[in-house]
Amino acid sequence: MTSPPSEGSPHLTVKQLADRWQTTPTAIYIARHRGKAPKALRRGRTVLFPLAEVERFEAQQMADDRPSHRSTAHDSRPAEALRPRRDRRTAAA
Repeated sequence: MTSPPSEGSPHLTVKQLADRWQTTPTAIYIARHRGKAPKALRRGRTVLFPLAEVERFEAQQMADDRPSHRSTAHDSRPAEALRPRRDRRTAAA
């Protein structure tokens, strides 16, 4: 069995990355499987993420992040009037 990386290690374990991203280790494994996680290396059964690669990945995610269209839509158009909902019970009778 390998010893866990120390505090000064240039690598993060799956648990450490999950703690950093405030998620679960399972979510990290799934993201890695889908190709939506930083590049990692395996040492036996342990998956290690180089800290430099994690920081590069996070910076890329921040650069690719665009504001939501929904957040700007309400400022550019007037609100549409809502149509009253049809009551299903009276429509079937």
